Amino acid sequence: MRRRLLQLCAFLLIPALSAVTPLIAIPAITATSGAAGWEAYALGLSIGSAGGVIVELGWPVTGPQRVAAESPGARWTTLVTSVRTRLLALVVVSPIAIAVSALVTVNTDSDHTGTAALMALASVTAGLSGNWFFTGTGHPLRILTSEALPRAVLITGSSVALLAGAPLETVPASYLLSAIISPIVSLLLARRDRESSSDFSFAHDVAAIREQLPAMGVRSIGALYMALPITLVGIFAPSALSTFAAVERLMRMGLTVLQAVPNVLQTWMGSARSPGERRHRATRSILICGAVGVLAGMVFTVATPIVTPFLFTGTVEVQWSLAALGGIVVALVCISRATGGLALVAYRRVPALTVSTAAGAVVGVPAISLLAAAGGAAGGFVGEILAEVAAITVQTFALLSAMRADDHGTDPP
Repeated sequence: MRRRLLQLCAFLLIPALSAVTPLIAIPAITATSGAAGWEAYALGLSIGSAGGVIVELGWPVTGPQRVAAESPGARWTTLVTSVRTRLLALVVVSPIAIAVSALVTVNTDSDHTGTAALMALASVTAGLSGNWFFTGTGHPLRILTSEALPRAVLITGSSVALLAGAPLETVPASYLLSAIISPIVSLLLARRDRESSSDFSFAHDVAAIREQLPAMGVRSIGALYMALPITLVGIFAPSALSTFAAVERLMRMGLTVLQAVPNVLQTWMGSARSPGERRHRATRSILICGAVGVLAGMVFTVATPIVTPFLFTGTVEVQWSLAALGGIVVALVCISRATGGLALVAYRRVPALTVSTAAGAVVGVPAISLLAAAGGAAGGFVGEILAEVAAITVQTFALLSAMRADDHGTDPP
């Protein structure tokens, strides 16, 4: 129990640092470039993050529980395979993300197209992160060394430089550098697990990509309503973009911190040995994540309207009603992470997770687009809520079916 508490503290510390780091950049961006600079930055981040999900190839979904059960040598092979396959994906995805971000930014009549494009490239490259590997092996402090600390130092330095007169592109350039550092340091930290030389080839990489396609589908489809809302609002309701992006970005930062809860439960969930134990742990995980989500949503509702004027140097103001909608999304995402990313993966029902995210995308993309066009920022968040409810509904039915089948020693239909 003491070891698990220490792990939880470490897993909380890392995302907290990752969430605080962008907060340093936001005031520098809005103070020097105003709402237009913030919108370009946010658009590049949104589009690049969606591309980064594709680059990840689903490794953050299947990887943690996989390496938790592997021997050290097998873990090393898994990590190297993941880096090689993600580099191949990066070569394909990054030019597309850059082009889309530039086009959408032009649609908002912004003068910061270069910033959006560079931020998109940085966010896509972040898909090479090795965080999921250290989550699975139970070494959260290595995430601090490989990613969180370098990013914090670079972003802080670029923010100071921006206030001193450097161009806005300095901030996304520092993000890009930290994204490049992360996989390199991850491999260096994990190399002690290498037991012997492994044979890698292009054919091996293609086979690994094919194996990851179901998990990649989960993440990629989910990105349509989780990573792209800012882009959709930028297209269908440009006048609401700065406010929506402010709340959305703060919400995602908070969810980055809250990711620590399912992260610390990954190894525990994946190590269940019997159907009864698996059911018990899945239920407990959902209750824990749900309770944390409701509490966090309430805190977000109260805090967001208070901190926004300071963080965005007076360029954005948020009403309580809008913050409350964001708080509901926070609670629903926390529940979905438990029912889907923890429980369904533990029951090896990744295809069901794909269906749930597809349901969220089918509901979310048109809902966010149309409701944002009709109701601005509030409409966009109502669309996100509908998307999360759709995904959780599918996940719940799939999980109950998997539990019944597991109890009887059969596969669900």
